[in-house]
Amino acid sequence: MSKEEQTTDPKEGIQRGKDELMEDPLVHEGGKDPFFSMEDEPKEKGGKTTGTKPLFLISTDSFSNCGLDMVFELSKTAGFDGIDLAIRKNFDARNVDYVKKLSTTHDIPVKVIQVSDNVNQKELNKALDLCEATGADTITINAPSYFNLKAYNFIVDNITTYKKDNKHIHFAIINPENSNVFALPIPKYHFTNIVDIVKKYGCYIGFDVANFDAETLENEVMKKLPNLLPYIAVLYFSDKNRLGEWHILPGEWTLKLGAFLKKVKQNWFMRYFSSKININKSELADSEKLADLLGKAREYYKTHFEELKTDE
Repeated sequence: MSKEEQTTDPKEGIQRGKDELMEDPLVHEGGKDPFFSMEDEPKEKGGKTTGTKPLFLISTDSFSNCGLDMVFELSKTAGFDGIDLAIRKNFDARNVDYVKKLSTTHDIPVKVIQVSDNVNQKELNKALDLCEATGADTITINAPSYFNLKAYNFIVDNITTYKKDNKHIHFAIINPENSNVFALPIPKYHFTNIVDIVKKYGCYIGFDVANFDAETLENEVMKKLPNLLPYIAVLYFSDKNRLGEWHILPGEWTLKLGAFLKKVKQNWFMRYFSSKININKSELADSEKLADLLGKAREYYKTHFEELKTDE
């Protein structure tokens, strides 16, 4: 049996999640960080700051079987602020010296290290080595499937110790597909309840927008976003369409991303955005297509967030 608590009544789980998010003192707008303090903690409301503005990263999780050197080069050219390095799909990404060299050569920092949904001690220790070498301050963990008890138990049994021994690192769990703000009776993945990621496991959230359905994002998440933002270490940004395809370039699809970004900006989010988009084989094989794709992702963020004027 899993160590994770089960909710037998869906209605009970829904209400529990709503009540916890609204009432628990751990999650509140402008709240004091319960995990650790940073020297540049913001004076205003919202999440932990990265400086004077949030940074827009590219997730290398999008570039399976693509040369890491090209990814760094194209990301810099497209105007991204940094790299979210996924070490599960690219062997070169685990080479500490090589990654450090690429960051220096292309003058683009590594800010986040992303580990797999089958994480173990070896992989998480490698992520810490990469953080030390590059200055990355965040490790995001992909949620294991419901039946992957080995990875789930490793996280549950060890995350407190890792946090205690590495207080300068944000440990975040990425909410998986079909996430919500309440418990589901039998989920496909662990950590689908984003409230529990903070309350029960004491971790930050790697908030993947495309892993929510449009209705949940609009009716549940948007209402509680000010409460959640202080506990979001990385905001994975992409869209989804009515055909069920997700992690696609943001545009006029099913998610109301314009309204979402406006609310994020109004609440002074100061951590990382990470562009996480699915790229097909023909695009991966063509550097010009890749450059165009990255340019469009960066332009959308610039138009809909950086240049967005909000009413204070």
